[in-house]
Amino acid sequence: MRKFWSYITNGKYSVGCTGGTVYVYDANGAELTKFKDIRYAYHPIFSPDGSTLLVKSTDDYFVVYSLETLSLKHKVHFSNVGGSQDDGYTFSVDGAYFYNIERQKFSYNHAISIYDTSDFSRINMFFEDDNITEPNFIEHNSEGNLFVLGFCRGDNRVKCHNFISRFSAECGLTDMYEISQEDYSFYRNFKNLERSGFTDKAKQWSGFIYDGVDMTGMENQRHPLSELWEKYADKK
Repeated sequence: MRKFWSYITNGKYSVGCTGGTVYVYDANGAELTKFKDIRYAYHPIFSPDGSTLLVKSTDDYFVVYSLETLSLKHKVHFSNVGGSQDDGYTFSVDGAYFYNIERQKFSYNHAISIYDTSDFSRINMFFEDDNITEPNFIEHNSEGNLFVLGFCRGDNRVKCHNFISRFSAECGLTDMYEISQEDYSFYRNFKNLERSGFTDKAKQWSGFIYDGVDMTGMENQRHPLSELWEKYADKK
């Protein structure tokens, strides 16, 4: 087995990303195909119905593949800021939309874009002119509610506090709570590993190493953002 940065599976397909190449395997581990359509292709995700694979580059593209035809469907240039696009993303629970946290205008300017997955056209963008709010990860719970982990900057652009929030396409961030640095660091590091499939290579570069956290068996843990939000909501 190659040393992948990311390796994910949905039972029918498995996908490994080296950065330069995306490998697709069947349920028995046989290689079906490989793609080389973008640089720095580290972050894969399956659509909820398992028919589509999306791979996000840490540059300024994401690509969309059909797993039924093993072919490229879309190559989306989502920003002119390259080299730092390593923030979170998720499909809506029904697969109709794709939410991508992306750096717009500057490397410190995080936006949340919403794409219609029928053609992967962008239909809305939040925070593109906001130099204070910095979302990092976004995910939904089983009911389809979206949650965002991030931090805010002060007027001097220095980080001032961390947050967990709900998100909606109508209102953006809602029901935001300030959270501790300990919780923020844990969840950010965990989500980085989780989206990579807890590969050995991802663990070697994890922030958990610098925090002295034992990552043994971490792949068997689950720490959804919804639980973090509920933890702080219950304190109010």
